[in-house]
Amino acid sequence: MNGLSREAEITLEIKRSKFIGRSFLRTSPAAALEAVQNLRQAHRDASHHCWAYRTGVKGEQARYNDDGEPQGTAGPPILQVLERRDVTNALIVVTRYYGGIKLGAGGLAHAYGEAAKLVLDESRLQEIRLMAELKVIIPHGLLAPVEKFVEKKRGEILEREFLEHVVIRLRIPASDLTEFRSFHANLVNGRYDLFLIGEDNL
Repeated sequence: MNGLSREAEITLEIKRSKFIGRSFLRTSPAAALEAVQNLRQAHRDASHHCWAYRTGVKGEQARYNDDGEPQGTAGPPILQVLERRDVTNALIVVTRYYGGIKLGAGGLAHAYGEAAKLVLDESRLQEIRLMAELKVIIPHGLLAPVEKFVEKKRGEILEREFLEHVVIRLRIPASDLTEFRSFHANLVNGRYDLFLIGEDNL
């Protein structure tokens, strides 16, 4: 999955109509909708504010709106750009100021899609890693091998608690979870526990 490294704004002019694409880093549907509402209030003179967002670990929460443009000519092309580039936790709003010349359904879809592409280019996409957070219990003498594994996988140790045994809270890429389970089981001969706390994006 990819995410925005920054929010951006671009302007595209087609047959006197001005299309302003804006990207927003938003991690929930409620936050995305609030950003749309704030933009509408700030730019009430615009003809349309068409938008699409994707949020969630894998972009599973998605929605779009044509805001008065012919059905399917604005929101879907914006959403398709987000989907094709595998983007999540992002909202794109394309604001149109009508220039007096009709573009037709194909022309509108192209214009909104192109504005979405350009603003994503400006937003400089970066890879989002899906991370698994774990709590593991190990003997004191086995702390170093666990730390080495986590470092090798570009994970991080979040917390160490030194009790009768060492309780470690850590994050590793979710793609390495199966390997870590095997590593941990072999390390402690199945005598100590491992708990999956959850998964999220980094």
